[in-house]
Amino acid sequence: MSQTYVVQPGDYMETIAEKFGFRDYHIIYDDPNNSHIKKFRPNPHILYPGDRVFIPDMDPGHEPADTDKKHKFVLKAQKIKLILYIRRNGEPFAKQAYKLKIGAQTIAGKTGDDGLIEQPIPLGEPLGELTFAGPPQYTRKLNFGFLHPISKNSGRQMRLNNLGFGCGPPTGDESDTYDAAVRAFQRRNRLTLTGKFNDHTLDKLRSEYDHDVPS
Repeated sequence: MSQTYVVQPGDYMETIAEKFGFRDYHIIYDDPNNSHIKKFRPNPHILYPGDRVFIPDMDPGHEPADTDKKHKFVLKAQKIKLILYIRRNGEPFAKQAYKLKIGAQTIAGKTGDDGLIEQPIPLGEPLGELTFAGPPQYTRKLNFGFLHPISKNSGRQMRLNNLGFGCGPPTGDESDTYDAAVRAFQRRNRLTLTGKFNDHTLDKLRSEYDHDVPS
């Protein structure tokens, strides 16, 4: 039976689809009743707690099978792709060996020339840990699905913090620390120093951080 689901912290479309038994999140995201979600959340991987998502009825599907025989159906665990760009002092942290721990799985790899890490990870794991042996030695906790949309103050604060412009806890509240972080971001990117988000500053933050297109 169709229903409305209220987005919780850590939710994104893939995890919502999994909760309700859908193998493809597009069935939910592309439903006409979710046109408001597609308009205000153009990236299905970045939702905001409190968003309301329409869950359509599920098509049970059919598979042909002979009677009076045993049949085995294999359901593969779903994965999503983690994409990170690692920088140090504003420059790509290139060709650096890393270990990415997610649940019971540890993945070893090396960043690309642009500092890129691109790895398939299990769907629904909320936490991870990224470690570089160095120099310099570096460990960072990862929270999957907790990034707020860039249209929200809290989402802008999260992005500034992750880019190294510390603005304190991402509460969404205005503060002198937040203004100073915005001004520092503007200074590095040679923008007009206002300490506030105007269109040019928002566009630059989006280009620096986001990939706000469905995939």
